[in-house]
Amino acid sequence: MPKPKKPDPTFEVRFVGPGLVPEKIPVHVVSEVLTALQNLASGRDPSQSRHIPNEQIIGLLQIRRGSAVYSCVSRAPDEARHNLTQVGVMLSGLDQTQTEDDLMVTAFRPIETLSQAARSIGCRLEVYYDRNRNSPVFAVDEDDFSRLSKRLLLTGETTVIGRVERVGGATQTKCLLRMPNRKPLLYCNVESDKPKLARELGKHLYENIAATGTATWIHRTWYIYKFTIRDFKKPGFSNPKATIEMLRRAGLDAWDSIPDPESYIREV
Repeated sequence: MPKPKKPDPTFEVRFVGPGLVPEKIPVHVVSEVLTALQNLASGRDPSQSRHIPNEQIIGLLQIRRGSAVYSCVSRAPDEARHNLTQVGVMLSGLDQTQTEDDLMVTAFRPIETLSQAARSIGCRLEVYYDRNRNSPVFAVDEDDFSRLSKRLLLTGETTVIGRVERVGGATQTKCLLRMPNRKPLLYCNVESDKPKLARELGKHLYENIAATGTATWIHRTWYIYKFTIRDFKKPGFSNPKATIEMLRRAGLDAWDSIPDPESYIREV
């Protein structure tokens, strides 16, 4: 049986830096870079969707020396190239003042990963469609995420309500909150100078809390990107039955159409 023909690469990523060859790049860095590019090529927001559809999966085709070149093939090559081209357009306009679009929000975390990888090994990451092209579709340097952050991130004080799922950490205390209307858990930092705060949070596992602290939002979506807990308390809820009766007396009989209004109010 003849061997299947080797497919053409959908794109290539090059680690460009002095003296860089594949064996000098840690495997975990390569994995993080390829995962970030998978997210960019599929248009997936890793904070919203945990899995990539099978029809959009990207595989590693081959590795070449010279610098360190990783050829990748996508099961949806046209879509992958379209998305990567849009990322290139976005990155080329970082120093301009045009309005951000949804792509910038979707690409935010993958670009952070690429910038961190570029910083960790002192290189520039370049993406090409054709190995013979003189210029890349886009390139990511170590300071690109910093420039993107200045345009997309907003920081301020707020309070969030969520259920404590986990507390702890080897180097820095983290608290995982499950919040309404948010699929992924919110990974929160706990102020490092308050060890008592971490212990108190641990006493409320699987309970709802109202956590106060500093939030970092992604502009326009108001999606919480980072949150540091400064303090918390147990949220106080009024009596649902009394609240429903008060609303009915006020003439809001629409509550009668809700099968279980008490459970609805508790959920809200």
